[in-house]
Amino acid sequence: MEKYMSAIIHNFNNTSRTPGQTAEINLKQLKSKIAYCLNEELSELMGRMFDGADDMLFQLAENADSNEDQNQYFDTMRMLRTERQQIGQNFAVNLKEYLQPANNQNNQNNQNTTEEDELSLVDQDELEEMVAISTMHSKAMNLYGEAVGHLEARIEFLSLKSSDIFIKNALEPKNICESFKDALSEIELSTNNKLILYKLFDQEVILHLEDLYKNLNQLFIEQGILPQIKLGDATDKTSSKINAQVAPVDQPKETDAVYIENPTYNASQSSTYNYNSSGTGSSYSTGSEQSQIYNSSSNNTKQQPHQVISQFINGELTASGPGIPASFTTTNNAHASVGTQYYDRRDVMNALSNLQHNVSQSSEPIEQINAADFKRALLADMGSRSGGAITKQVNQVDEKTIDFIEMLFDAITEDISISEPVTNLLLRLQIPVIKVAMLDKTFFADGEHPCRATLNLIAHLGRGLTSRDDSLFSRLNDVVEMLLNDFDIDINSFENSTTQLESIELDELQITAKEEKETQKSVLQKHAREVVLAELKHLVTNKTLPKISQKLVLKFWSTLMYHRYIKYGKNSDDWRDSVHIVNNLIKLLQPVESSQAYNTLSTEKDDALDAIHTNLLNTKQNPVDIETEVNNVFLTFESTLNESAFNPENTSDHNSYFVSVNEADNEIDDFYSMSEPILEIEEEIVDPLLEQINVAREKIANLPHEVRPGVWFKVYNGEESAARRVKLSVIIMEEAKLIFVDRVGIKVIEKDAEIFTSELRSNESQIIADHSAFDHALGMVINSLSVTV
Repeated sequence: MEKYMSAIIHNFNNTSRTPGQTAEINLKQLKSKIAYCLNEELSELMGRMFDGADDMLFQLAENADSNEDQNQYFDTMRMLRTERQQIGQNFAVNLKEYLQPANNQNNQNNQNTTEEDELSLVDQDELEEMVAISTMHSKAMNLYGEAVGHLEARIEFLSLKSSDIFIKNALEPKNICESFKDALSEIELSTNNKLILYKLFDQEVILHLEDLYKNLNQLFIEQGILPQIKLGDATDKTSSKINAQVAPVDQPKETDAVYIENPTYNASQSSTYNYNSSGTGSSYSTGSEQSQIYNSSSNNTKQQPHQVISQFINGELTASGPGIPASFTTTNNAHASVGTQYYDRRDVMNALSNLQHNVSQSSEPIEQINAADFKRALLADMGSRSGGAITKQVNQVDEKTIDFIEMLFDAITEDISISEPVTNLLLRLQIPVIKVAMLDKTFFADGEHPCRATLNLIAHLGRGLTSRDDSLFSRLNDVVEMLLNDFDIDINSFENSTTQLESIELDELQITAKEEKETQKSVLQKHAREVVLAELKHLVTNKTLPKISQKLVLKFWSTLMYHRYIKYGKNSDDWRDSVHIVNNLIKLLQPVESSQAYNTLSTEKDDALDAIHTNLLNTKQNPVDIETEVNNVFLTFESTLNESAFNPENTSDHNSYFVSVNEADNEIDDFYSMSEPILEIEEEIVDPLLEQINVAREKIANLPHEVRPGVWFKVYNGEESAARRVKLSVIIMEEAKLIFVDRVGIKVIEKDAEIFTSELRSNESQIIADHSAFDHALGMVINSLSVTV
């Protein structure tokens, strides 16, 4: 399949070398390399998409809720097997068009504009398709906006030297999305089929364009074109894709966006976390890239965190101070009291298992374990099995391990990003974590250890949990109970819990994504209606709109404007054209109070009505009704002209242009005797809608960098109500409005950007960090130890 796609996309390379100037040859070389780069990257991604389609569609069919849905997935599977070649060819041809020189492409675009279907009134299915395409484009710009911006800057710079280069935005993700959308237009597909294919394209192509844009920029850099601008350093490529849901709002990217929405989560990507400690001497991130550095004040050497922990537990390093357990003041060389005996590790593990069983039998909320009380209970349990007498102690390594885990869970309870119900779930696992730390020497070194993954997933899934009555809490609690009941010394119990939690995550994401998508669609539709009504209200301010024309303007034309706004946005030519046409019509509908107004109506009415008529007939609205309403306005214009006092046919004889010589002399005398006229210059009319947008964008620009769709917050909900744990789902740019949803994607709070910024500064509202609960706590513990060494 990859070879086949390569052959198709290789057609992008349609340049050839011809003798000429050096600059021209270099340009052709560059264009050839760009085409080859597209060939290499997109052939692999498209091949992967087609190759994985069968598996995905079969899985969807297996999990379908109805026979109808199942048949739909199988139909899509069969269609892809027969049409994949046609889709590939269409995609290659469509994308190739964007590599034409700017002049040729502009001419082609102008021609297409007249032939293409204007955004006509679309039905619900077509709207679904439009939103899916828009979401893909927005997601891509959020992920690769910086690289795309640099690429466009380089193309624009090159266009100053040569007119034979394509337009600067030719290679942006939008055109890749549109090329794929158009590739499906010639194939008979249902809307559901198209949405499934968009999902495949999103997961297998759009989410993997990073290397493409990196390589394209490098081609320009190698030619010496703006080599000084470089991409920012990425600390974690995978994490940046998941966490950077949208570009920082203070950067001038996507300035024409109607709104910024939280892109659909890709369930095929595992959850990732990122945390950087700003404390003294340590910083780290999770997973295989974990690279925490600890600076020991005693020897100033840099070590990995697990080495530092090992040194504290084994007594090679000591610490003392507030909050530091007494056991950490003891070195491995400290002499034990004469005759002191220590419990065997097996005895300690058995006692821990008994205490763990007691926790599992309790339904009461668990308080943070006090290390001293816990160790007394541990000794009491071991003593009860040896005649009731406590004759031994817990050895220093086991005691320090217990103390270290207690400090770890102290830090977890202080983490404001974890809600109270979820904190309680994590506390119930404190004893199993102690056992794991004693059993597995790799526990602190392995960033992907199943025990750590379990803690992280519970905290991650519970970001929006606030009640124990929530169904998600019940599912998480079941996982915790299973661990408490099943885990003894086999780490596989945590691997099973991780698998369960990942399954829960997928289930929750499917539910949330569907509900949140409905919320976003509803928000967009409501906003579009408000924009259209505000625009029309502005256009008719201080004007009259005859009743006979109201249906044409307020129903048919407003519907056209509504869908143009959704599809193209307010900064598009399509939207501006719709506003210009209706504004011209409204002006012509005003009372004729001067000969100039009469002449304007007489000469412009036909063109105005023709523009209205042509555009509306290209929509899916009832053509008979359109014809009727346009004809009504036409008759109104004719009646106005016929009855106007400025109609020459209605002018009386005494208004003749011919006057006697004496009358003319008198008028000339009167003219010279007149005083100098005072000229009144009208003040510039300020568009209130434009002013409102500028104010809104200023509010958005003042939002903190961390405020972006997909981020969770504790949002202030009034003095008498608790702050709500919600996720930012949509930013409406033109209104500076933030839309927050609960954990299942339902809208719960709406905030003005300026007010929300103020709440964040006053700490009334707070950001919920989506970091690794375990690693964040580990960093806090190591920091507290490092400053007390």
